[in-house]
Amino acid sequence: MSRLSIIKRAGAAVTVLGCVALLAAPAAAQTTATASIAATADVLGIAPLTAVGVADLDFGTVLAGAATTIADPATQGGRFDLTGEPLAGISMTYTLPTDLSGAGGTIPITFGPTDGLLWGPYPTAFTTFDPNLPVNTAIDAAGNLTVGIVGTVSPPAGTTTGTYTGTITLTVSYL
Repeated sequence: MSRLSIIKRAGAAVTVLGCVALLAAPAAAQTTATASIAATADVLGIAPLTAVGVADLDFGTVLAGAATTIADPATQGGRFDLTGEPLAGISMTYTLPTDLSGAGGTIPITFGPTDGLLWGPYPTAFTTFDPNLPVNTAIDAAGNLTVGIVGTVSPPAGTTTGTYTGTITLTVSYL
């Protein structure tokens, strides 16, 4: 046998022995593993509190030099619809303008101690409150409340003709 064939046979034998040794050797144990699960909770809590402006405070056409109040709170008064947890107590605060702005400058607007309106139900009946002060009340049993506001504008004599506007903001929070 030639030297080359002896080397080839020896190499083949070593390869076979190496494979047998690998098959016979115990496998290395896995030392770490990872798994995940979800965490869930079904919360029975309170309904979210929402406020939506649904009608602007509309004085209509007024005369310069004359104070004008709202004649019909249901059709001209500003209105907000609130929804939330039935019968939950809430606190309401208005941010009210002192002037309305227009092409001719500004005209005064005022809100008296009975110019805040709590409708129950809208539009048939309301109680009044002072919109210049925070007020506490409650959402009704169905989870609703309609809140309104009226006021008085007093454009001075000689005021320029035009539309005058301002922003009324209602902030509500659970007690």
